[in-house]
Amino acid sequence: MSKRAYAGIDIGGTNVKFGLIDRNGQVIHREQRPTMAEKGPVPLLHLITNIAERILYYAAEEEYTVDHVGVGSPGAVDFKTGTVIGPCPNIEGWTGTKIAETLSERINLPVYVDNDANAMALAESKFGAAIGANSVVCATVGTGIGGGIILNGKVWRGATGSAAEVGHVPISMDGPLCACGSRGCVEAYCSSRAIIERTRSKLKKNLSPVFNEILNGDIDSINIKKLFAAARKQDETALEVLSETAYYLGIGLAGVVNLLNPEIVVIGGGIADGGGGFVEMVAAVIKERAWDSATRELRVARARLGNDAGFIGAAVLGESG
Repeated sequence: MSKRAYAGIDIGGTNVKFGLIDRNGQVIHREQRPTMAEKGPVPLLHLITNIAERILYYAAEEEYTVDHVGVGSPGAVDFKTGTVIGPCPNIEGWTGTKIAETLSERINLPVYVDNDANAMALAESKFGAAIGANSVVCATVGTGIGGGIILNGKVWRGATGSAAEVGHVPISMDGPLCACGSRGCVEAYCSSRAIIERTRSKLKKNLSPVFNEILNGDIDSINIKKLFAAARKQDETALEVLSETAYYLGIGLAGVVNLLNPEIVVIGGGIADGGGGFVEMVAAVIKERAWDSATRELRVARARLGNDAGFIGAAVLGESG
């Protein structure tokens, strides 16, 4: 007898994650492929199409029925048409891509597309850290900084699909140039690229023994994984960088908390998953900088669904998006 499953695809700046879940959000199957965004939008759209076909082929082999496919994409998305309509700094040329139209023509099923952070927020609201909350703000910290808002159990997309761009909340008038073209955005301080650049700059002035060992003396080999390895060894530079990053993110989120007064802020993505007390540091900044009345009952939590959150949320867009 055929069983029902939900299929989701999460387009990240580094990898495309995809899989099947059941009605309770439990992962039945998961895979990932390199995004290879540098090759441009056309090859990426071909990749997404092939992935959708692969998911459906797997589902058929395992006797699962799939009624639709959901996709989480970087950039603002017109949910009604499944088209990328807003800036997407980390995938050049992606704006204007008609994801739903292209995929549905190939797989002959309805396709629902939303911003990837919206999908993550939906997943955490239904199956993760924010279960039971009516007002949720999610932030993802990785290649870029994404945001998603859930109000009364529904994704809040704004008037034109551009709501919740937490990464592009400006926190400094004269801050560093962001990939979006503006200055002083949260993403300009907190993206993995910004974190690595700040770490490298500090290490050029003072290469600590811990980092010297981890990097084999090669400062240019620094990456997020090595930064957290140094932090676990209590390296002062690593801890300073993470503390600065938490401060910048906390400043941006404090403004969002003052604006929306949510029940919970959920922080996910590779930086949050690295541990080291990062989420707790962000929470402390939010509670220090936002109004007491807005933080009195506020919870700040690490996302529970990890790397699966994006495709889990995408998978249920057709049901509760």
